[in-house]
Amino acid sequence: MMDMTGEPPVPEMPNVTPRLYGIAGLVAAIVIVGLWLVAQFTAVDLARDMQSWQEKLNLIAESRASEVNRWVEGNIKELQTLAGNPSLQLYMTELQMAKQPGASAEPAQKTYLRNLLLFTAQRAGFGTGRDTPSIQADLPPESKSGLAIVDSNNQLVVSTPMQPAARDMLLDYAKQSPSAEPKLIDIRKDNDGTPMIGFIVPVFSIQGDRTIGGMIGRIIGIKTIDDNLFGLLKHPGTTEKTLESVLLRTNDGKLEYLSPLLDGTAALGKQAPLDPAKSAEAALTQTAGNFIADSKDYRDRTVLATSRAIAGTPWTLVVKIDRHEALAQSEERRASMVVFFFLLIAAIALIIVAVWWHAHSQRAMMLSGYFRQLAAQTAAQERLLRLVTDHQPEAVYIVDTKHVLRFANRQAAVDANMSENSVAGKTLADVRGYARAEHIGEQCDKAHKDERVIYDVQRLKQKNEEKIIQSAYVPLDHIPVAELPDLTPGVLVVEQDISEVVHQREQRLHIERQLVEMLIRLVDKRDPFAANHSQQVAQITYEIAKGMDLSEVTAETAKIAASLMNIGKIVVPPELLTKTKNLSAEEKRTIHDSMNTAADLLKDIRFDGPVADAIRQWQEQWDGSGPLGLKGDAILMEAHIIAVANTFIGMISPRSWRTAMTVEAANKFLLDQSGSHFDRRVVITLINYIENQNGRSWLKAVKDGKEAA
Repeated sequence: MMDMTGEPPVPEMPNVTPRLYGIAGLVAAIVIVGLWLVAQFTAVDLARDMQSWQEKLNLIAESRASEVNRWVEGNIKELQTLAGNPSLQLYMTELQMAKQPGASAEPAQKTYLRNLLLFTAQRAGFGTGRDTPSIQADLPPESKSGLAIVDSNNQLVVSTPMQPAARDMLLDYAKQSPSAEPKLIDIRKDNDGTPMIGFIVPVFSIQGDRTIGGMIGRIIGIKTIDDNLFGLLKHPGTTEKTLESVLLRTNDGKLEYLSPLLDGTAALGKQAPLDPAKSAEAALTQTAGNFIADSKDYRDRTVLATSRAIAGTPWTLVVKIDRHEALAQSEERRASMVVFFFLLIAAIALIIVAVWWHAHSQRAMMLSGYFRQLAAQTAAQERLLRLVTDHQPEAVYIVDTKHVLRFANRQAAVDANMSENSVAGKTLADVRGYARAEHIGEQCDKAHKDERVIYDVQRLKQKNEEKIIQSAYVPLDHIPVAELPDLTPGVLVVEQDISEVVHQREQRLHIERQLVEMLIRLVDKRDPFAANHSQQVAQITYEIAKGMDLSEVTAETAKIAASLMNIGKIVVPPELLTKTKNLSAEEKRTIHDSMNTAADLLKDIRFDGPVADAIRQWQEQWDGSGPLGLKGDAILMEAHIIAVANTFIGMISPRSWRTAMTVEAANKFLLDQSGSHFDRRVVITLINYIENQNGRSWLKAVKDGKEAA
């Protein structure tokens, strides 16, 4: 809206109670927004800490899993190196080939192999230091750990000194695993409850295949597990009390804890149901590599945890830490920040209340003087408004929301046969009469509601003449009249008499139509076979344009162009237009060129729309195969419509060389050519007019000769 005062509207003396409600609402909004920001901050900070711990636990898990992998692979590699010893392979072959039944002395080959096993066991940890003395010493005491060589029939060839139970267990492993591939003997307890682990590698003949057929025996090693494996689970440099790395495996639907636990449970001393919903370890065993932050471990404590699968084993390494310990420092930091933010929000709210109270006091003192200045300014603007509008030939007046005139210039008073001073305070009905007042009131209400300027044209019958009034309705925030006590909204109405201009234009259009009709009659006389063709095309062109909701200017342009598209025939010899035989190529070119002649004849005549261009383009085709090569929407819509209308009228009209087509056949032809020759939108609109509106009755009237166009 416009503000005729030039100043922003000033409210009257404020009521304290609503303002207090407003301040209370503002403070509440600040508190709510502050709480939301605090919640967002804590969520982001917690997510950042979670991300940090996820990266740290992933790093530890990768490091410990790598160490365990290296330990397993190192043991297997140690035995593979031994199995690949050429002397061992040779002596194994010789022992298998030797046939010495009843021999009492041990063959030298076995002595060598035993010494080789003792040396390897000492170096690779398959027996403690005290269990495996130097090779030249007396026979060492028996041990739970050790190495053994069995032949291809799983018969013991030679071994380090071991307890009988350990040796029997070792031979059982050999019988249970007849494979030519290295294999891990998984962790288990012996009869005394000591955790043991073993490894089996094949021994092939020197020139044998690396298959079971080329295998001459196997080396089996077992050892007790203590810090040699479990010590690798402790990550160096960590100080967290609840940080723990645990080796796990699944067995018969249960979860087995292979390594010692923080709660004092020994290795292989704990089993649990394999339930991912109740156990962080169970969840991570099934989805190795994931990170979880809200599950409980075997101690029923919520933990942050991740896991890694140990390659070549059925084990899963889980690295975890109690959530409380991991996030203790960050929780304290967030609590401090929350307190700080709450104090800050409270301080801001107090500052707002204090500032408002001060501003309210100052405003109350200034309002009385301000309104006096505003009244004086409004009176001055009213005088200026009257000075300007009284020298305008148009009637100018201002109407309030109750349709009462609050201002009128001299011309408005003259039109109402009233004095300038008596118009103000009168209703629209008093000044403009009941008939006009109702229309003007509706336009004022619409302008005020939509908050935009509205333009309107009215035709008024006054005695023997028609008067045409163009009005503008401008919404105002405040009517600049000093007598009004309040800031009153209204509408500024400016009325202009455009009767002379409109009548001149209508007379010009009438002459234009007469000229068009004369040119059409001239063409029809030269081509009697196409008499009334242009008028019929023009009429149906207009109906199509209106059916497509095109503007009146576009519809009239299409109609005029259709009416005049054949005027170029005035340059075509009459005998050619009336020829009933087939036309030659030169004669067809003459007819075609007459279309361009029509456009050339009309190009310098001013129409409201592009009449000449529409005539020049109506022979173009939708797919661009027309004479000018225009395609699709690059062709004027008026030309699209003329092309369809002209083709339709031509097909349903009889000619000297053929009979008329039926409407149905013409419609089918147009539909078939839609998208290539014609615009489908235009064809659909034409068919809708013919079939669903009054097109059929119009065609019948044309056929019966009752309607010329």
